[in-house]
Amino acid sequence: MVLLFMTACSASVAPIEASCPASQFVSETPLVIAHAGGNTIAPSNSMLALERSVEMGADILDLDVRMTSDGVVVARHDRELSTTTDGSGPIDETAWVDVERLDAAVNWTGEPLDGTVGIPRVDHALAAFPDMWFSLEIKQTVPPMGAALCEVIERTGSAERVFISANDDQAAYGFNDVCPDVLLTTTYRDLDDRAAADEAGQPWCSASPIGQPPYRAGFDAERVAESHNRGTAIFVWTVNDLDDLRTVALAGVDGVYTDRPDLARQVFDSLD
Repeated sequence: MVLLFMTACSASVAPIEASCPASQFVSETPLVIAHAGGNTIAPSNSMLALERSVEMGADILDLDVRMTSDGVVVARHDRELSTTTDGSGPIDETAWVDVERLDAAVNWTGEPLDGTVGIPRVDHALAAFPDMWFSLEIKQTVPPMGAALCEVIERTGSAERVFISANDDQAAYGFNDVCPDVLLTTTYRDLDDRAAADEAGQPWCSASPIGQPPYRAGFDAERVAESHNRGTAIFVWTVNDLDDLRTVALAGVDGVYTDRPDLARQVFDSLD
């Protein structure tokens, strides 16, 4: 995910106000975004987590994405399989036929589960929740998976309800090259362009309608409003504490990545 407005700006010249188009994702009440499917309510990036998050009132479902050795796009955070499954080795060096039989809940410390929990294919997740928006974060850069992910999104008819993020600009723009009609979140290159524009006192509008800053102390309404003026909605991550959820909601953020979609839903609804 990408830092948006929390980076200190060293501009010596006041930026010129730009007339930026408003982001379509600006929301009066923050959207509840189930981080990694719902990281504490079920094993992360699992179908069970997605199902429970939807039941708890999540507005957007978030998944980390990687690819198996034979090109199957799956929901998974770690490259190494042994961190959360009964398998071992890098997932990008393992065929789907071997990945699909793994139990992804061997290190689960929550309430007991009935049976095993598998690593889901992203096409199956998109198809299972056809009315939900998805935030997909590209975790794999080598080999590049932009074309494979684009094929999944297009095949499932999900292009209008998916947005893509990545910590690596190469992965983000590699995806954008093959899938230009799917939204990208703000990238580090965008932030460099903004800093240069501010330094020169030039107008600047965001290339993306979504920015994803991490939550830190000092998060305030002024900075959120500044991003809105640049044409960017703010989806902040990852917020689980009750008081912090209230803080970001009152600051006017548009969405919150959370491991506790149940708690976030309760807090945001109480502020209406």
